[in-house]
Amino acid sequence: MTRRRTGRSGLVASEEHATARHRAVLRIDPYGLQEFRLQNDYVAYSIDILIDPCRDLIRSGGRGSACCSFSGVAGCQHHPDVEAGQDLQVAYMQNAHIASCRGTEFEYDPNCGTYLEVHRPGQKAVLSDVRIDSTTTVTWTDLGAGVEQPYITSAGYQTRFLATHRLCRGEYEVWWVVRTRSGPYVQRTRAFYVSSPTCETPPGGIDPPTPLLSLSDMP
Repeated sequence: MTRRRTGRSGLVASEEHATARHRAVLRIDPYGLQEFRLQNDYVAYSIDILIDPCRDLIRSGGRGSACCSFSGVAGCQHHPDVEAGQDLQVAYMQNAHIASCRGTEFEYDPNCGTYLEVHRPGQKAVLSDVRIDSTTTVTWTDLGAGVEQPYITSAGYQTRFLATHRLCRGEYEVWWVVRTRSGPYVQRTRAFYVSSPTCETPPGGIDPPTPLLSLSDMP
């Protein structure tokens, strides 16, 4: 049975992708120099990732957690210092086709499609992930017919929530990953920092980094 919980915004987020069983079937060995691809923005296409894009409710203009949905960068925010324990909202944008396995025989294969993943910097282990290759349907009003008509769009930024309840204080990254039969390809990364909690690591949690000085030696 999949447990569900409510995130900071009141939205319901699934913990399915946070389970050890899910992570165990992910192919992480192919992460390497050949597949780790970072590119300059606006060379062939652009990918952008924003952390906690609707935190400031004043700047969100009354739209709350929807402030960055189908919006340009002016409507979004970026707050790379976060607190763990609640679902972290992430905004993403690509000005080209997002690789998708929807509608194919690999639709339910976790090693196929486009995902946002949480990692320690430079480490292969997937700490949390969410699929982003679904197509969003929006309705518009056909003035001639006087009815609402559906159309498909990927314009502007879209948002998803990533589980952070297993993270302790330290540095992390969100990776934009295209998972294929030949292995995952990392096309973009965005760093963020978890400022709290400084925790005794719970079962299944991620150990915080070891400080260079003992607490008694720190100023």
